[in-house]
Amino acid sequence: MANIIRRRPVNNLLGLRDEMDRFLSDTFRMFDDDYGARLGWQPAVDLEETEDAFVVTAELPGMKKDDIKINIAENKVMISGELLEEQDVQEKNYYVKERARGRFSRGFTLPTPVSSAEAEATYKEGILKLKLPKAEEAKPKEIAIKDE
Repeated sequence: MANIIRRRPVNNLLGLRDEMDRFLSDTFRMFDDDYGARLGWQPAVDLEETEDAFVVTAELPGMKKDDIKINIAENKVMISGELLEEQDVQEKNYYVKERARGRFSRGFTLPTPVSSAEAEATYKEGILKLKLPKAEEAKPKEIAIKDE
């Protein structure tokens, strides 16, 4: 007995589009030494929500903490900075050059306002950890029911 398989050509096209985007991006990056400098780069970021805060963890290897800027306004967070190219490199005979350099900027709009006065940031071994406590008005509150 033969099995019947339902075909969905649209799913195949979407996968093909993703593959083409990845191929073209990698191809142009391979031939362009200034790719990262011109387009900037995006550090990998995790954004987690707990009951009373948002926690942002960003990978920023090779950066100094003084080169990282964090701006917070209501429910918007912006992390930016610049990772400079090493200046003491004498020879530029690269076979592969994948490490990104240049300016970066990552912004997030959080679902609720945060308290910028109580925000804390730590930077250790290339990992930036940012704790953004939710504003009091954004925290869930339990309301007692009164007798009439």
